Amino acid sequence: MSQPRALLATIPPYSGGVPQMTRFIADTLKCAGIQPVLSYYEPYSLSPNLSVPGFQLLGKQIGCEKRKELNGYESFAIGAWLPELEFTHYLPTKIWRNLMESCDYYISISGNCLAGLPFTLKDKKFIAWVASSWAADREDRVNAFPWHRKILDKVVNTPVTRYMERKVLNKGKVLALSRYTRSSLNAVAGQNICNGILPMPIDSDTLNPSPARIQAGKIGFVGRIDDPRKNIELFVRTIARCRELNKDITSVVVGGEPSPSILNLVESLGLKNSVEFVRYVKHSKLVSLLQTLDVFVIPSHQEGLCIAALEAMACGCPVISTRCGGPEEFVHDGETGYLVDSDSNAMADKILEVVQDRELRNRLSANVRDLVLTNYSKASALDAFWKALNDTYH
Repeated sequence: MSQPRALLATIPPYSGGVPQMTRFIADTLKCAGIQPVLSYYEPYSLSPNLSVPGFQLLGKQIGCEKRKELNGYESFAIGAWLPELEFTHYLPTKIWRNLMESCDYYISISGNCLAGLPFTLKDKKFIAWVASSWAADREDRVNAFPWHRKILDKVVNTPVTRYMERKVLNKGKVLALSRYTRSSLNAVAGQNICNGILPMPIDSDTLNPSPARIQAGKIGFVGRIDDPRKNIELFVRTIARCRELNKDITSVVVGGEPSPSILNLVESLGLKNSVEFVRYVKHSKLVSLLQTLDVFVIPSHQEGLCIAALEAMACGCPVISTRCGGPEEFVHDGETGYLVDSDSNAMADKILEVVQDRELRNRLSANVRDLVLTNYSKASALDAFWKALNDTYH
C-alpha cells in the first residue's frame, strides 16, 4: 500500500515564523508515516519566470519548479496569473489541481488563510493554521505601495480578497496561532469559526538558559527586518535613548539586511558601533545568540504571536513589547516583561529598569522560562494538531 501524502500549502519556506510552523507540521506528519509535500506561491519578485503579469498574458504560461526545502521535503514553487492581484496567488490552476489529486490530506499554513484557497475552491476538506487576518498581515506593506497600485488594491484586490478570505475561513477547520489571532479571524468571518488554538511549540530542550553567557545590557530582536510590521526604526531609536542614559547598552538585530534608511538612521544617531545587524543564522548559532541577551524587544506594529520572542524566553530572557497583538498573550507586566506604547522613551525606560535591577531581571527570567514550559510545549501542540486532523478526516 502506498504511503499517504499530505499537501501543505504555505509561503516560500525561507525565513520567519511560518516556515518554522511548516517544518513542525511536516516533521509531525513524517513521524506518523505521512509524506509531507510542500507547495507555495513563489513571489514574482523572486522568480519572475514562474508567473504571468498583465503585460505577458498573451505569450506565457505559469510555471512550477520542483525543489527540496526545509528538511529536504518535496516542494513545489508555483507561479500565478496576474501576480499584481493577491487573490490570484493561490487560485487552483492545473498545477495546483494535479498536486491535490496526488495527495490524501490538505493543510494550509501561512500568515493569513489565503493559502487554503485552492482547497476551498476545489471543495476539499482541510486544516488551516493561521497566524493573522489578511488585512493585519499586510497593512504596513500597503502603506508603501505607489499611488497607482494603491488604487488597484482598493478598487479590485481588497474587496475580492476579503470575500475569498471569508470563504476560506468558513470552509476549513481553522486553528489560530494565538488568542489574538482567533479573535481577529472570528471578526473577519462574522462568526466563531476557529476550532482551537495551536501555538507554535518551543523546543525548550535546545533553547535553555545559560546564565554564564548573558551579556549585561545587550538588547536583541529577531525577525524579518524587511517586513515593515517589525518597526525596526523604533528599535533603533529606543537603543539611542537607552545609550543616552546608559553607555553600556549594546544591541543586535537578526533577520536579514537593513534598508538604506535604517542604516542612515543608525549613522545619524551615532549608533554605528552599538547596533549590530546579523543575517539569518543557523538554529544552533541563534540559540547561542539568544542566550547572550539581557532583554528581548518586540517593537512591532503587529504580530500574530512572535515565535522568536518565545524562543528568547525559553532561554530565560525577559521581553519588552509594544501592544501589537500576539505578544500580549505572554508578556505580562512585572512577571515576564513589560508592555509599552510604541514610543522609544517608554520602551527605553522599561529596558533600563530591567537591565539595571539584576534582582528584577533574575525573577523575570525564571518566570519566562516557566511560562514557555507550561503553555508552549510540544506535547500540547501535538494534541491540538492530531485532534484537528482526526476531526477533519474521520
